[in-house]
Amino acid sequence: MVYPKQIKTSLSYLDWIDLYGQLDDFNAFSPSSKGFVDKKIVETPEVVRPSPQDETACLTYLEWQELYEHEKPFQIFSAVPESAEDQRTDNLVFKNGEPETMHDIRGNESRFTLNQNGFAICRHVTKMVDFSDEEAIKTIYLPEIEAMIKDKVDGVDQVHVFDYRIRKNKPINKDRVNVADKMQHLLPAQHAHCDQSPAGALGRLRRHCPSEADYLLQGRMRIINVWRPIHHTVTDHPLALCDSRTVGYEDLVEADHITRQYAGKAMYGMYDTRHKWYYLNRQSPEEVTFIKIFDSDPDVEAHFCMHAAFRHTNVSANSLPRESIEIRTLVFTYPQDSKPD
Repeated sequence: MVYPKQIKTSLSYLDWIDLYGQLDDFNAFSPSSKGFVDKKIVETPEVVRPSPQDETACLTYLEWQELYEHEKPFQIFSAVPESAEDQRTDNLVFKNGEPETMHDIRGNESRFTLNQNGFAICRHVTKMVDFSDEEAIKTIYLPEIEAMIKDKVDGVDQVHVFDYRIRKNKPINKDRVNVADKMQHLLPAQHAHCDQSPAGALGRLRRHCPSEADYLLQGRMRIINVWRPIHHTVTDHPLALCDSRTVGYEDLVEADHITRQYAGKAMYGMYDTRHKWYYLNRQSPEEVTFIKIFDSDPDVEAHFCMHAAFRHTNVSANSLPRESIEIRTLVFTYPQDSKPD
C-alpha cells in the first residue's frame, strides 16, 4: 500500500527551490493517522441503470515505477535553472487503463452526494457574463460560489477560495504554462487524479489560513472544488467522477507539484477494476459539480473524489471545444464547543 508517509522524499530536484516548511506536519493528515487505512471498498455499489449515453473510455493512470521506492513522484511547473545538474521536470509515467464504463447519471443526479460518493450536482444560475474578465470573477463569481457552498453543503461555517482555473480544449500557444496566471487556460486534465493529498490539504491550510489554522484544525476541514461548464453545453471531454467508495488509498500515489511559489502535494490514481466512474451527459452551464478533494471527518464514506476528463465518442465535427471554470475552496466547520474570536 502506498501512503504519503511511506514515500521517502528525494530533495535532489528541489535544491533550487524553497520547499514549504511544514515538515513537522507532513504526516498529520496521512490516512493512517486519520483512521482511513481501513477504508472499506465497496466492490459492487448500487449504480444507475444502463443508459444509451453510457460511454466506454480508457482513462490515463499513473504506472508504478521501482524508482518511486526511493524517489518521490514529482512534477515541476517552472523552468529548471540551466545550472541545475538534474534537468528533469517530472518522473511520472502514465499509461492507459483498460476500457471502463462511464455511467451517465442524467436523471439520477440527486442520488449522488458529497458524503457518500465524493461528488454532487446542483443547479445554479450565475450572474457572470464574461469569464475572461478576472475582476468580474473576483467580485461576482467567487462570492456566488461561497454563498452556494454555504447553501448547498452541510455544516459550513467558513469558506476560503484559494484558487481558480479556466480550462479549454484548445491548443496552448506557449512552451510552458504560467501557473501563477490564473487566467491562462489549461487543457482538460485527462489523467485520473485528486488535486490534494491529505498532507497537501494541510499544506494549503497552513499557507492560506496561517493565523486560524490551529483553531480550524479542531473542527472539520474540507477541500471542495466547484466545477462548471462556461459559455455552452459540454459535448467533448466531459468530466468523469469516480465513486469514492470504490477507491482505496492503495490506488493513489502522492506526488509533489512544484512551482516557484509553492510545493503542493497531489494524488494520481492507479488502475483498478473496482473503480466505478460516472459523468453527466451534456452538462450545461447551469449544472454545477461539487468535487470533494479532502475531508477530515473520519465518519463519512467519501474523503476524496478521483476525477478526469475523457473524450466522448459522440462528438460531431461542429461541436464546440469544452470550456469550464473550477473554483478551489477550503471549507470549514467550526469546533462545536467554540467560535473564533
